[in-house]
Amino acid sequence: MFGLHPAILAAMLLGNAYGQWQLTWSDEFDGAANTLPDPTKWNIEVVANPANNEAQYYTNRTRNVSLNGAGQLELTAYKEVYGGKQYTSGRINGSGKFQQTYGRWEAMMKLPAGTGMWPAFWMLGNNIGSVGWPACGEIDIMENRGRLPYNSQSAIHGPGYSGNTPIVHAYTLPATAPSFFAAFHVFAAEWDAAQVRFYVDGNLHYTVNRTDIEVYGTWVFNHPFYTLLNLAIGGLFDGNQLPPDSAFPAKVTVEYVRIYTASAIAIRPGMERRIFLGIPDAEALTFRDFNGRKLSVLPINYSAACPSRK
Repeated sequence: MFGLHPAILAAMLLGNAYGQWQLTWSDEFDGAANTLPDPTKWNIEVVANPANNEAQYYTNRTRNVSLNGAGQLELTAYKEVYGGKQYTSGRINGSGKFQQTYGRWEAMMKLPAGTGMWPAFWMLGNNIGSVGWPACGEIDIMENRGRLPYNSQSAIHGPGYSGNTPIVHAYTLPATAPSFFAAFHVFAAEWDAAQVRFYVDGNLHYTVNRTDIEVYGTWVFNHPFYTLLNLAIGGLFDGNQLPPDSAFPAKVTVEYVRIYTASAIAIRPGMERRIFLGIPDAEALTFRDFNGRKLSVLPINYSAACPSRK
């Protein structure tokens, strides 16, 4: 976590408005290069004909889904003929491995450039097998159109508000921030019984209240959800556009995925401002990451690069 962009570090240390977050599950993607991610945490999907008119074949080959040996997961898309498709790519999910009702879902990711690239970090209700989609509910923490280096999107789908959902919002990075293609950024959603809040690099950009949803249909976000990561090619999200051949191979690189529950331990009044401004606390405030290494709180400077955690 040394070298982490100060804005991202501050967001991670702050917690939430109701208290701090307690880690319940994570994957730091440590492991040997060219190996699949931990099978106790992830399913590697094999899908010949994905939904949304997507153009890729999802495989379980390490060519498409693998650790890189530097503490990162890579989902890699290629322009290649495979199983009747012109592209291959990777998609993983945590169904049956870990699921949780309410909390904070967070991932640090770097995205691929290229018109027609469609990376996503999202969640599905664990009852999809019995009630189907969209009745199970879907929370899209991050989707990106690969032609838009400074824009991402967050959305919610459910009965009465699915597909071209009205529950959607786009986020634009600050002008001095490195693009989603050039650097790692943190995408997160905080979810409870009353609302879902979406963040990029600690910036709250969209809040969806239960009452907002019930204008269109039923709130279906009161049961466990699991996590998904994928890189789609083409599809309805950006008008079925396909990337140029020069964009391949294309990678989604993931530093970590972390899931939290809300803790009853509150941040002392005024501490939020101290953390964000990098003001030392009278009690010699220090922090440690999950590996026990001490961190320093730094002033926020969006013009700085946003390098890898490891």
